[in-house]
Amino acid sequence: MREFNILGLCVPEKHYMVRLDDRVEYIRRQYIEKGYYFAINRARQYGKTTTLNALERGLSCEYTIIRISFEGLDASAFASIEQFTKAFLYLCARYMRMRQQGGALLQAITESPIPSTMLELGSLIASIVSQSNQPVVLMIDEVDKSANNQLFLDFLSMLRNKYLDRDAFENVGEAATFQSVILVGVYDVKNLKLKLRQDEKSQQNSPWNIAADFNLDMGFSAEQISGMLDEYEADHRKGFNVQNIAHELHIQTGGYPFLVSMMCKMMDETNDWSLAGLHRAVAKLINSTNTLFDDIIKNLNRHVEFYSVIEAILLHGKQITYMPVESGQSLGFMFGILAESNRRVRIANRIFEQYIFNYLIARQEMKTMLPSREIAPSLYIKDARLNVQTVLERFAALMKSENRVSYGKLIEKQWRMMFLLFLRPIINGTGHYSIEPETSDDRRMDLQVFYGIEEHIIELKIWRGGEARQQAYEQLAGYLDARGQKKGYLLIFCSMKNTPQSAGWVRYGEHMIYEEIVPYASTR
Repeated sequence: MREFNILGLCVPEKHYMVRLDDRVEYIRRQYIEKGYYFAINRARQYGKTTTLNALERGLSCEYTIIRISFEGLDASAFASIEQFTKAFLYLCARYMRMRQQGGALLQAITESPIPSTMLELGSLIASIVSQSNQPVVLMIDEVDKSANNQLFLDFLSMLRNKYLDRDAFENVGEAATFQSVILVGVYDVKNLKLKLRQDEKSQQNSPWNIAADFNLDMGFSAEQISGMLDEYEADHRKGFNVQNIAHELHIQTGGYPFLVSMMCKMMDETNDWSLAGLHRAVAKLINSTNTLFDDIIKNLNRHVEFYSVIEAILLHGKQITYMPVESGQSLGFMFGILAESNRRVRIANRIFEQYIFNYLIARQEMKTMLPSREIAPSLYIKDARLNVQTVLERFAALMKSENRVSYGKLIEKQWRMMFLLFLRPIINGTGHYSIEPETSDDRRMDLQVFYGIEEHIIELKIWRGGEARQQAYEQLAGYLDARGQKKGYLLIFCSMKNTPQSAGWVRYGEHMIYEEIVPYASTR
């Protein structure tokens, strides 16, 4: 039986996976047939190698494929041109032997002298491709492993020159070269910055400016996820609503391939394909560790400009204008953490949003923003149901009892963080929350809290007067309608000098809204 795979390459015979036939056909038509050279740059575990494998299968009838990977090449392969060309030719020959391809093409690779210059390697490439009765496509995976190396850039320069000569000299003789070259990795090879000596600044050195832009969306749509789950359901007859689960999976993962497969694998293992089961899987996932999450934290800590963008969005609710050339945004898009929506920058999916928010909260907890306290689950949870009213009441009581002026400036800047610091240990491991990405300004936030089979909607707002209070009711009611809920919660932060009376439970149209007001000592 097939299974959901999160460990490397996915193959249709062994794994449940999104069908890539349309993707392969698009790449063949738009790039390979036109003889383009291009790079597939996507985040970690975004299905790059799986796409390359599908592309290899789909093209093999019309093209001779040479598919290699720079994974595993050590520094010795870049010690000299001879060492590099020897390693490159060895990988090409190894691939052809593994695919049981031989004949004149393999003979040309294995029996030719090792080139000692890039010009000689270019001549050998012309000789190799001339032996094939089909156009030759070169695929190189994991090019990141060698991107910061002058020999690699010299190799790209040689390929670039041959690409230009191909059209000028009709792709014959010394001008013969690959039909297409596909480079695969995380970093954009067109924007390589290389430091040739330790005392030099990084310089823009990439010669890959002849490459076509590769703008294909490699994330999974809800329809694609639904197709994969249809195959699973046909095999297992679980009886779940495939379209509903596919839709919610897309909302939570944003179509990020690794996250989709991970979530499906978790629900398969628990044999729970309900919406509640899906949210329990989300809660478990964001409290776990994996290589993708490790990369997220590593990149946050390594790149100050990227961290600043994330902090502005999540902690301060800022709406940042989409500007992909800005360094922090550029890194976030490359890592697959940021996305664009209506010319604004947002976190790419809700799982990333929650995981990163938890990390930021954990860092703030180290700074003792809130006094330490014992969490008694029985105060907030009864019969596996979360009592949100009690959560809001006790949070407000805690803030009133502290009544520290030092909180004033903090609350005005990080009021979201204050409440989530309180909430997280209550639901941690069993429930999870999601920050509504469509919040219209930085004075309010819609929060979805999932616990057990229930979804709770909480709006957080800074007090701006009585008229704004009515607007908050209206905004919350509209959001409740959108989520099919009849009951919601409003948490208002208000300076002590003009704190109104909390309304408690109020009826607003067809909805019941519970309001709690948190006074704080303003520093203004």
